[in-house]
Amino acid sequence: MSLCVTRLKLSDFRSYESFEMEPGERVTIVFGPNAVGKTNIIEALQLLTSASSFRNPSWSQCVRWGSEQASLLLEVEGDGRKIETRLLISASGKRSYSINGTPKRTLSEISRVLPCVVFTPDDLRMVKESAERRRAAIDGVGDQLSGAYLSLRSEYERTVKQRNSVLKSSSPNRGVMDALTERLVNRGTAFSGHRKRLFARLSKRLSETYGALVPGEQLDVVYESSWTRRGIEEESETAFEDALRLSGGEERVRGATLVGPHRDELRFLLDGRDARIYASQGQQRTIALAWKLAEVSVITEVGGQEPILLLDDVMSELDETRRSALASFVGEAAQTFVTTTNIGYFEPDMVARAHIVRLG
Repeated sequence: MSLCVTRLKLSDFRSYESFEMEPGERVTIVFGPNAVGKTNIIEALQLLTSASSFRNPSWSQCVRWGSEQASLLLEVEGDGRKIETRLLISASGKRSYSINGTPKRTLSEISRVLPCVVFTPDDLRMVKESAERRRAAIDGVGDQLSGAYLSLRSEYERTVKQRNSVLKSSSPNRGVMDALTERLVNRGTAFSGHRKRLFARLSKRLSETYGALVPGEQLDVVYESSWTRRGIEEESETAFEDALRLSGGEERVRGATLVGPHRDELRFLLDGRDARIYASQGQQRTIALAWKLAEVSVITEVGGQEPILLLDDVMSELDETRRSALASFVGEAAQTFVTTTNIGYFEPDMVARAHIVRLG
């Protein structure tokens, strides 16, 4: 049996002075009007599992106005284990995590306990929006599955930031630039390898899931390295260095590193055509839905632990066909938490087997 959430307790978090719930084993529907704090519950669950928030908040804003600190507590059970994760956020924005009373210094220690997949209305636009969102969709999975992935990504991104700072300088230090470029190539090549291996798993599951949702349509997804777009087909440290040399003049003009995993692209192809250009809005939303379901499958397969699935008001953004497709999945492959303003989006049998939390 996989771990599952058995209790969530919040104190002075966002709009809640105090909130506590014991969710259903498979499906919990948080139901109520707008502005009653439904999304705050989803955010709390994400903070206590992946150690991140889709809102990208200023942490001091997470503390209820007038309070000194917010306290978030999550209990999970399964496989004969009971694990308690606690997060304290001070009014100044300082965060501290503990597991079963033992302080944890790295976020990867939190995310390896119980992973999560979050699906919000913003995710429905992943096909049309910037490549950054598509890269983040892969990295969010990688960060939870592997401490090495998170460490490499963080180190690489720090190097990009430092190198950009030197590029923006009016008189860049050549020795510093050479050292940063060497580190960029080394860390970037290693990180790229991790990301592409994960992408291969996700893309396979994505194609299978989309085909099940829309029989007769073929979805493929292609990973394009930034140096490939500059005419260099080989993928190695040498190829990375060659691409950086080719872009050197443009980098100095723009004051930014223009080659590396932070500039890579994912391209969705629907029946061989670029979905960003040719797919309908409904098809694009189905791709986003299939991606999230693929995330659940890959995390379970690679990590050996079902994630929790967090659905924040996505039912209102889907048409009846796609709502039915998602509803048929809810609770089957993962313990699921859903927020909604309209419980009528769900079939009566699902409502009957779900734990309902009414707010407002």
